[in-house]
Amino acid sequence: MAEAAQIFNFPPDQAAVEHLSPIEYDQSIRQYIAQLSRISKAVWAVGQLGDQNLLEILDPAVNTIPYLFVLVHQFQTKVESANTAANVPEECRPGGELWLKLINFLSVFDPVQIRYVGIEWRKAVEYVDRVVRLMDTPAIGLVPVRTAMSRMDPTLGTFTTLHLLYLRLCHEVRAYYEALPVLDQYIHSFPSQPIAGAEFTLPCANHFTSAGYITQRSGLSDRITAADVQEYFLLGANTYLALRQYKQAQLFLEYILTAPTQNVASGLMAEAYRKWVLVGCLVDGGPSQNIKTANSHALRIIRTASKAYDTIAEIFQGGDPARLQAEIDVGSQIWSEDGNTGLIREVQEHQAKLYVRNLQKTYAAAPVSTVAKWLGQTPAAAEEYLKALIDDGFLNATTEQSADGQQILRFHSELSMGPRSKTEEQQLLELMAQTKKTNELAEHVKAATQRLSLTKEYIDFAKKKARQKDESGQVLGETMDTSWDAYDQDEDMMADL
Repeated sequence: MAEAAQIFNFPPDQAAVEHLSPIEYDQSIRQYIAQLSRISKAVWAVGQLGDQNLLEILDPAVNTIPYLFVLVHQFQTKVESANTAANVPEECRPGGELWLKLINFLSVFDPVQIRYVGIEWRKAVEYVDRVVRLMDTPAIGLVPVRTAMSRMDPTLGTFTTLHLLYLRLCHEVRAYYEALPVLDQYIHSFPSQPIAGAEFTLPCANHFTSAGYITQRSGLSDRITAADVQEYFLLGANTYLALRQYKQAQLFLEYILTAPTQNVASGLMAEAYRKWVLVGCLVDGGPSQNIKTANSHALRIIRTASKAYDTIAEIFQGGDPARLQAEIDVGSQIWSEDGNTGLIREVQEHQAKLYVRNLQKTYAAAPVSTVAKWLGQTPAAAEEYLKALIDDGFLNATTEQSADGQQILRFHSELSMGPRSKTEEQQLLELMAQTKKTNELAEHVKAATQRLSLTKEYIDFAKKKARQKDESGQVLGETMDTSWDAYDQDEDMMADL
C-alpha cells in the first residue's frame, strides 16, 4: 500500500541517519512530514492501515511522528469535546488502553523528530492534563508531563507554557517536592524567532541550549505572555515557601518584581511584593534593600497599597515582640484576604529565633534556664525549642550538662565545629557544584548575547553606531536602548527577542 510505504519511509536505518548532515536530515524529515500530511485524516483518527492497528505496528521510539499523529487524532476525536468525566471514553481514562500508549509514548519518543512536530507533541502533553482534570485525578498527570518535558529539553532551561501547566498541577495536589525537578533548573531562555537560513538554527542541529530549537515557530510552547511568566515564578515562590526554602522563594519573588513593565503594576506584582517583604524578614532579618532594576514607578504604586506589610517589616527589625503582635492583630483581615496569614505567623516565630541566635554575639554559652526566662518559657519547653532550632540547622549550637547538673546552651561560631560543621571535602564538593552552575550560567549568557547580536534591532543599532563613529571619528559611549517604554503586557512578551 502506498500509505504504508509513506509511513515507514522515515527514518532510514541508524547507520544512514548518522551519516546525514543537519541540512540533509532537515530536508529528509520535512519531505517526510509533507508526505504524511497528504494521508487522509480519517486514517489517523481510526488508526488502522488495512486490518492492522498502527499503534501496534509502529515503534514510538523510532516511528515517532506517525505514532504521535495517531495518538493526537484519536484523543482529539474522543476527548476534545468531553466536558465531564462521564464523557471520557474508558480507553482514554488513566489505565485505559489508549491512555497507556500515550504515557508510554511520552517516555520513549525521539526528541529530535519531535522538534519538527511541536504543536502535535504539545497537544499530546496537554491531553494528559485535560484527561486528569476531567477525571479529577491531577496527581496522575505529574510524572508523564514532567517526563515528556525533560525528554524534549533535558535542561528544562527554555521556558514554555508547559512549565506553567506542570506547576499548576503540582499546586492543585500540593505536590511541592514534585515541582522541584523543574523549579530548580535555571530558566536561561525564552522562545524567540529563529534566524532564517542559518544552519545552527535547524531544529535537528546539535544546539548548545534548548533555545536553539524551542522557538516561537516550533510549536513546542504556546504563546507566552508576561502574566504567564509572573504566574510561574509566583507559583514557584509559593512552592519554596511551603518547603521553607526562603532564600529561593525570595529570588523567585524578585524575578516578578524586576519583570519588564511600562510603569504599570500588575496584581501578581503586588502579591509578590507583599510576600517579598515578609520573606525579607525571614532571610535578611528585616526589610530587604530596594531592587534597583525594578520599575520605580510601578514599585511606588505597589508600596502605597502595601503599607501594612512594610510596617510589619519595620517593627520586626526593631525587635519588639509585643508591638509586633499588636500590629499583626490589627491587620489580621488583611493577611487573611491576601492569603498570607501563615507567612505572617512564620515571621512572628522567626523573631524569637533571631533573638536566640543573636545571643551568640554576646555569649559563648548560657544556661538553658536563663534563656527560658528571656523567652518567657519553662526550662523544659525552652530546651525542646532550642533542640528543634539546632535540628533544623538554624542554630549552630549544642546543649550539654554542666558539672552541677544544669543544661547549658553552647554556641559554635565556626562552621568547623558544632552540628553544622562540614569537612573540607564537603566544602570542596559544594564549591565545585556551585562553580559548575556558575560556568553553565555564564555559557547561557554568552549564547543569549549571540542571539541578541543576530536580531534586526541589534544590527540596526550597530549600523547606527558605526555611522556615528565615521562622522565623529571616535566611538561614542552609547549602549543599545533596552528600555521597555513600548512594552505591551497583553502582547507576546517574547515576540521581539
